[in-house]
Amino acid sequence: MTQLGRRDVLRAGLALPGLVGLVQSRALGDERAPHITRFEETAGFDVADVVSGSRIAIQPLGSLEFHGPHNPLGADSIIISGIAERVAARTSALLFPTIRFTQCPAHTAHFRGTISLRPEVMTLYFADVLRNIALLGCHKILILNGHDGNIGPARGAIAQVANEFQDAALMFISWWEFLSSETMKTLALFHQSNGGHGHGGPLETSAVAAFRPDLVHLDRAKDLPEPPDLSGGSPYFLQKSTAADWPGYSGRISEASADKGKQVVQISEDGIVRLVENWLQHDQAPGSW
Repeated sequence: MTQLGRRDVLRAGLALPGLVGLVQSRALGDERAPHITRFEETAGFDVADVVSGSRIAIQPLGSLEFHGPHNPLGADSIIISGIAERVAARTSALLFPTIRFTQCPAHTAHFRGTISLRPEVMTLYFADVLRNIALLGCHKILILNGHDGNIGPARGAIAQVANEFQDAALMFISWWEFLSSETMKTLALFHQSNGGHGHGGPLETSAVAAFRPDLVHLDRAKDLPEPPDLSGGSPYFLQKSTAADWPGYSGRISEASADKGKQVVQISEDGIVRLVENWLQHDQAPGSW
């Protein structure tokens, strides 16, 4: 029997993080791990070259929020981190670590496990993060959002930073916006009139399972009615202090699966990449208003 020396053991230990990353990168069926330039892995001497060699900077936004008894508390962070990695690899971007401590709405904040910042704190904090990214020399910053509660505070921070820097361009994208109810109805993955959308519902649960199937426990949740559509399809925003008798999720959870999650994640990823490429090709286009 071959005996292992100390150096062999140390080499094996040093290789483990890379092997774990490879396994996670293949969760969606990738043949090999894509090259991703991560800010936290950049050496000090190499910062200037890494920034100048990246087409854009990507800052993912997640959350730590209750998504039903069947989902991990980091569901939003898991989804957006996974999508951000894939988008970064396809767009030659510099990827920054996902921000997980964010603002959560009142009707999820009271669930055990949710960690929520005040909206004004989130705006100040995120503005400082964006300022520092801009100070590095990153003139185009893509904010990839995985949590509805981030939209208001993040847009406030983006407005502040855009006013402070010359030639700054900051784009904000929520991953689920590329999965309209009509698109989901056409795919017929979920038997809900809204295509499986809803907090902790089958669409979101499937997306979590696409990256971390080991963290999804479908046996812990029962199927529930889908959330009601109050407007007939038009977008609206409703904030409530409480949601009586709501268990923190909705929809037919039994319809969720990792395979379905891979399909919806791919659609979102492709849509984000198309938008980014159009943005970079038409960088003189005016901002949204």
